[in-house]
Amino acid sequence: MQNPSWPPFLDLLDSDRKAAIVEFYRFLIWTLNKVPPRPMRGLCMEDQEDVKHEILIHCIEKGFKVLRQYVPSAKPFAAWLYTVAHNVCVDCIRRKSLRSEEVSIHEDSNGKKLENVLANPIDEERRHQMAHYKSIVMKVLEKMDDYCRILLGMAADEFTPREMALVLGLPPSKSKKVSDDLRYCREKLRKRLKQNGVDTGSIHRF
Repeated sequence: MQNPSWPPFLDLLDSDRKAAIVEFYRFLIWTLNKVPPRPMRGLCMEDQEDVKHEILIHCIEKGFKVLRQYVPSAKPFAAWLYTVAHNVCVDCIRRKSLRSEEVSIHEDSNGKKLENVLANPIDEERRHQMAHYKSIVMKVLEKMDDYCRILLGMAADEFTPREMALVLGLPPSKSKKVSDDLRYCREKLRKRLKQNGVDTGSIHRF
C-alpha cells in the first residue's frame, strides 16, 4: 500500500520538477474525482474543470510553495490536499461568482445569512471561553495517537467514513471499520476533555 502520508512525487520537487508536476496532477485529479470538495459538487462540469486547474496552479506555483507546507505528522497528504482544494474552490466561487448548489458563500455552515451573523457577534466572554476550550482541545489531541488525530481531523472537515477510507488507501469495504474507529476516537477524546474540565456538550462537532 502506498504511504498515504508521503506520496513519492513530494521527493521530486527539487530533483525533477516536470515529473513532480505530472505525478501530482495525476494524484490531484484522482483525488478530486473520487472525493470532490463539497462546494465543487454543485458546479457544472465546465466550472469544475476550471476549479481543478485553479487548484493545480495554486499548489505548484512559486516553486511548489503550497506543497512544501505539507507536514506528514498532521494528517495524510490526501486529507491535507482535500482541505486545500476546498479552500481554493470556495475562493473561486467567490471571485468568479460561480453558482454552487452545495454551498452558498452568503451563508455560514448553519445556513444563517452572513449579515445576520455579523450583526450579532458572539459576546466577549463567550469568545474567551471558546478560545480557552480550543487550547485544551489542541493539547489533548497532541497526546492522542496519530490514527485518532487523523480520523478526528477528517471528521472535522466533514469527511464521510467512505471518504476517510479512500484517503487512507483502504477499500470502500473498510468504511464500517473506519466509522467504528472514529466513534472510539471520539469517545476517547470526550473522556480526556472531561478529565481536563471541558464540558463537551458545549462544544460542537466532537
